[in-house]
Amino acid sequence: MAVRGELYGKIIGGEITMRDKLEVMHLQLTVGTVGTRKADSILMRQNRIRLDASIDSVRYLLHQGLAFRGHDESEESKNKGNFRELVHTLANQNEAIRNVVLENAPRNFKWVCGDIQKEIANYFAKITLNSIIDEIGGDVFSLLIDEAADVSDKEQMAVVLRYLSKRGFIIERLVGIEHVKETSATCLKATLQKLFTEIGLSIKQLQLVIVAVSKKHDDIADFFYMISVLFNVVGASCKRKDMIREKHREEVTKAIGSGQISTGTGLNQEQTLQRAGDTRWGSHYRTLSSLVKLFPSVMSILKYFDDRFNEVNSALLGHMASFTPKDSFAAFNLDSLVKLAEFYPDDFDSRKLDDLGPELRTYIDNVRVDERFANLDGIADLAKLMVETNKHITFPLVYHLLKLVLILPVATASVERCFSAMNVVKKKLRYKMGDQFMSDCLICYVEKDIFSTITNDAVFNIFKAVKDRKGTL
Repeated sequence: MAVRGELYGKIIGGEITMRDKLEVMHLQLTVGTVGTRKADSILMRQNRIRLDASIDSVRYLLHQGLAFRGHDESEESKNKGNFRELVHTLANQNEAIRNVVLENAPRNFKWVCGDIQKEIANYFAKITLNSIIDEIGGDVFSLLIDEAADVSDKEQMAVVLRYLSKRGFIIERLVGIEHVKETSATCLKATLQKLFTEIGLSIKQLQLVIVAVSKKHDDIADFFYMISVLFNVVGASCKRKDMIREKHREEVTKAIGSGQISTGTGLNQEQTLQRAGDTRWGSHYRTLSSLVKLFPSVMSILKYFDDRFNEVNSALLGHMASFTPKDSFAAFNLDSLVKLAEFYPDDFDSRKLDDLGPELRTYIDNVRVDERFANLDGIADLAKLMVETNKHITFPLVYHLLKLVLILPVATASVERCFSAMNVVKKKLRYKMGDQFMSDCLICYVEKDIFSTITNDAVFNIFKAVKDRKGTL
């Protein structure tokens, strides 16, 4: 400061030299640069506070499945819509926010318009989808799709992926709601290919058996028709019902005697096959659940009536049963599991089929002597425990075959929940809601466990990187 005062004194006294002039110019540039940097820093901080307020407001509305826009968003309106009212509430609660948002924000970048709201929602959905893709990790998955009309009578197709997590858990995730003009196979295929391209999935990852879960789709109709035929065969007469009950009783008695299952009040009660209803999809789950519990007994009955079933379908059901870990893996059959692998030629070529047999022999010897595998209820528990004990690494072919069995979709609960959510997100008051915006909202609303972990920084980084913005970020 003394040097600066001395120079100014020389200027006033008219005694400045050329060297002094250069020093003055340097000081002026330094002061100007520091001032500019300080102004930019303040502006960046204000912009971040303003954007965070918008991100937090979008986050809340997505989580609750609420509408964003208001019928009248003018300054005179007493209700400017959920989004603007949320920003206003945040401003009332925090002075730092109040000083930079809405009427206190620069006119050209308030970041509260409808396009910005949709853009932020889209970034939340993209981050959620990326987390799902990372969770799949290039592994196999199966596909569940269904179609239903929304409140504006648009035909919407829900797309759900079923796969195993890295910990061996069965996961079903919504990855999009797509508007389709028709439900023909060609239209559905084109729509799926477009969606897969957008979210970065490969059709090659898709598991061999693709089930389109739709009331109008022949495959799922055939599946449940086959289940109904099975019920007609094994449950149509009192004699066959008695055979099932007796067979199940024998198996339970045997398991109790060998210490495989526990006894007590309410345990090991008599099981019966439950028929599915025509109007409740939940009843289909109960049907399949009862069938799984009585599967060994049902299979024993089918030996007397196998002429009623398609050979391939019966073989597939029988082969899958060989994975059951109950009663110390009593149902294990090496040849049956090898034949099951032959249903998946893209996953098990001739070399892998040759290696599968020896690996299965080692696997069964290993798990039968491992006490941790002694009391498993089903193949889903088997997969989780194989991961926990690292046996999925020791027996990679066995675990891959087990994954292919587990990702076979047999119920529509996840897809039906998506349509229930669609009725929450798109109501009559949101009649004109765009397809992309609706899909983004539904992904975040349905997949809350992933969506809730997304930080403001993650959204901010995409917002900043996607395109040039008015204002410093």
